[in-house]
Amino acid sequence: MSEIKKPTITKEQAEAFEKLREQYTDEEIVIKYIESELDLFDSSCACLYDLGFTDFLATLINEYEVEKTPEEKVREFYDSFECGPRMYPAEMSFRNEEYRRIIKCTLNRLGIKIEGVNA
Repeated sequence: MSEIKKPTITKEQAEAFEKLREQYTDEEIVIKYIESELDLFDSSCACLYDLGFTDFLATLINEYEVEKTPEEKVREFYDSFECGPRMYPAEMSFRNEEYRRIIKCTLNRLGIKIEGVNA
C-alpha cells in the first residue's frame, strides 16, 4: 500500500483552513468551496482557491505541511554549516565558518536581513 503524500501549502492557506475549521465542519467547507463562498467568511480565505479542487480536498482530509518561507530556507541552509571543534575536525570547522561568513556577506550586500543569520 502506498503512503499518502501530505500536500504542501502556504502559511496563509494553513491559517485560512484553521479559521474555517473554527466555524464549519469539513463538509460545510467543501460546500462553500464548490459554491465559491469561502471568501464571504473572510477575505483571507480566498487564497484557498489557488489550490486545485483535488489539492484542496487532500489538504482538508489529510495532514498537510506548511511551505517554508525563503527566509526560513536560508536560515536552515545557514544553520547546516554548524561550527565548533566538537562537530568537525579543525579544517571542516574553518570551512563552515567561511561558508557562514559568505552567506552573511551576500545577504548584507543584497540588503536582506534574516533573523538568526545576519539580524
